Amino acid sequence: MTRVVMGLLFNPDGDILIAKRSPGMRYGGLWEFPGGKVELGETLENALVREIREELDAAVAIARVYPGYVFGYRGLQAEFIPISGSISPADITLREHDDCRFITLSELGNFELSPYDLGAVRLINSDRFHTVREGAAGS
Repeated sequence: MTRVVMGLLFNPDGDILIAKRSPGMRYGGLWEFPGGKVELGETLENALVREIREELDAAVAIARVYPGYVFGYRGLQAEFIPISGSISPADITLREHDDCRFITLSELGNFELSPYDLGAVRLINSDRFHTVREGAAGS
């Protein structure tokens, strides 16, 4: 089964990063927590660091890896693994998305998220999730 990491990434003010998928992508125009597929032999943490560098040209500091959940689409299934951490807004350069924003957790309901991100929203709204409120991301 394909494994996909998703970054629940916070700025120093405690706002979470969401990115808008480009029109040509599956679920184009919807918002997501950035991330991507884990490559063979790669740790979950290294996969997120690589994906964020590829998609946003930014460094992240990993805080915690959460248990994954399975999402299915048209007969295909993938395990999505939320990883919390921090990122500096000043470092972000969009490479694969149309837009990105830092929003408060209470604002998540105002954005149309891709269906596979809804499991992460449930996690964020649970008592198992801890917001990252540390300084800027490391390398």
